[in-house]
Amino acid sequence: MSEVDLAPLPGWERRRRIHWGRLILVLAVLLAMLSLVAAVGAYAVYTHEVSGSATGATVDFVVGRGDSLSSVADRLAGDGVVKSSLFFRIYVHLHPQPALRRGTYSLHKGESVPDVLAAFRNFKVAEYRFTVIPGMNLTQIAGLAGKIPGHSSAAFARALAAGGYRSPFLPTPSSSLEGLLSPDTYFVLKSEPDRKIIQQMLDQTTKVAAAAGLSPGSTHFGLDAYQIITVASLIEREALRAGDYPKVARVIYNRLAAGMPLQLDSTVLYGLHLSGGSPTLDQLKIATPYNTYLITGLPPTPISAPTSAAIQAALNPTPGSWLYFVVVRADGKEAFSTTYQEQLANENLAAQRGLG
Repeated sequence: MSEVDLAPLPGWERRRRIHWGRLILVLAVLLAMLSLVAAVGAYAVYTHEVSGSATGATVDFVVGRGDSLSSVADRLAGDGVVKSSLFFRIYVHLHPQPALRRGTYSLHKGESVPDVLAAFRNFKVAEYRFTVIPGMNLTQIAGLAGKIPGHSSAAFARALAAGGYRSPFLPTPSSSLEGLLSPDTYFVLKSEPDRKIIQQMLDQTTKVAAAAGLSPGSTHFGLDAYQIITVASLIEREALRAGDYPKVARVIYNRLAAGMPLQLDSTVLYGLHLSGGSPTLDQLKIATPYNTYLITGLPPTPISAPTSAAIQAALNPTPGSWLYFVVVRADGKEAFSTTYQEQLANENLAAQRGLG
């Protein structure tokens, strides 16, 4: 090293190097602070965008076939469920989630992203109560189905008539599902296909019939299983009290054995697409396959959805020789008789009580 190299730097040169060193240090500190501020700000924005509460209006959010968490992000933001589709995707990227399952989920406007994902993960679907009342017919059931969000009575009726369903009680020549949709309470999804709901109801009938002792290939009183369900449907419409079911069943079997018309108002009304009340004298003269005043034997199909109690009554009628019955008390209690004269007396009693 030469003497020139060992010579001390001039004062201005030393000051300049010190100045730049301090400036670089200051800049480094400023950059670190800016980065920290930016990171804190970004985290604050992120936290704000993924936060929320479940107090907003309910939103029925439909997840369809092939949808993923990423693909539903824009719709969630568009429906106001989450604040930002971008930050929803970022959260999903940082917190991997299981695949979505199809269904209608009950979410809320302004809900937090973690809560939305928890609803998806826990399959928090929006189910609707669908109660089929005993004695309802297909038209009434279709009308009831039309009240389920996402469904319509007309579409449900078309699905009922479309055929192609599975039921061990459905006779091959018949495509009518009348009497084969079990009265019960069902929980269905907004996005659930009508055919799936109908098949579920048919499957429930199979279970109810089995529990009542009716198997598809069996015969009872000379009737096959489908005809037994038909008898049960008549019992369901004619008897007002379950305690009278087995006696009504016996009247039906006695009349069939005697070759007498069943003369049931419920079948006449069904054939005229009416429900409730009593047929007029003129309506009793209208020929339909269901007018049991004009034809003998059972109607061609059931006329309503029978309960397990009605099926059991059809299988286990009370022993007796009755051929007639009429309501004689305000609570629906019926009187049974063997002769027409006894029936007239009971009808007079009913009229005196304002039940005629």
